[in-house]
Amino acid sequence: MIVSINGKISDEKHACIPVMSDAFLYGFSVFETIRTYNHKVFRLNDHLARLYVSADVIGMKPVWNFKKTYQAVVEALEKDPYKEAKIRVILTRKDLIVTVEKHQPKPPAYYKNGISLVTYLGKRNTPRAKILTDTFCYLAKQHAKRCGAVEALLVDPKSYVRECAYSNIFWVDGGHLYTTNKDILYGITRDTVIELAGKCHFGSTKYKEFLRADEIFITQTSGGIIPVAEIDGHKVGSGKPGPMTKQIMESFEKMTQG
Repeated sequence: MIVSINGKISDEKHACIPVMSDAFLYGFSVFETIRTYNHKVFRLNDHLARLYVSADVIGMKPVWNFKKTYQAVVEALEKDPYKEAKIRVILTRKDLIVTVEKHQPKPPAYYKNGISLVTYLGKRNTPRAKILTDTFCYLAKQHAKRCGAVEALLVDPKSYVRECAYSNIFWVDGGHLYTTNKDILYGITRDTVIELAGKCHFGSTKYKEFLRADEIFITQTSGGIIPVAEIDGHKVGSGKPGPMTKQIMESFEKMTQG
C-alpha cells in the first residue's frame, strides 16, 4: 500500500497521525473511496468535490484545500504500480491521508447472476456526508453478511427504500428507470448512471412496492453496477439481470474501459 500523510509518502508500517487528533478521538473526519480504470482515475474532481461538501455538512474546516488535496492524490498515484487501484482519501481538520492499493474486483458471478440483499431498518445519521465513523452502515453490512447476503437494503421507519449500506440503488418499473433523491448519499457512480441512462425518474417507493420492480441494481465505486437478483428471499423480476440493467452495465463498461 502507498501511504501519503500531509503530502509526504510514508512507509505503511510507520504511517501515523497524532494520537490526540479529533479524528482519532471522535471520528471527526470525512473520506472518499476512488478507483482507477486502466490507470485512469474515475471522476477525481467529483469525488474530491463531494469530500469537501461532506466536510461542510459536518461543520469541519480543514487546513488542506481542494487544490493541495488534488495534488497530494496525484503525487501518490505517481507511485501507483497497479493497473486497477483503489484510492482512499481521508480528510481531518489538520491532516490529509491518501492511500493507494490494488483494486480487488468483485466476483464475476455478481454481474452474471446478480446478488442478494437483506433489509436493515433505519437510515444513516448524516446522509449528505461521507463520514469515516458511520457505525450504522457498518452494522447494516455485517448484518447482511451474517444473513448470507452481499449488501444491506436500508428501509426507513416509514417503510421507504432509501439506499444500501455502501451503495445507491435503482429500480426499473414498466420500462422506466427510478431512483430516490431523499435522505441518501449522492454517489458518483450513481450520477454517472443517470447521465448514461438519459432519463431517470426521481421518487420514493415503499418496500412492498419495491419488491414488485422488474429490475433492481446497485451502484458503487468499488463494484460499478451490480444487478440484484433477490431481496429477503424474494426473487426480483425473472431472478436474473434484466435488459435495462444489462444495457446500462454495457454503457458503463465502454465508458470506463475506453
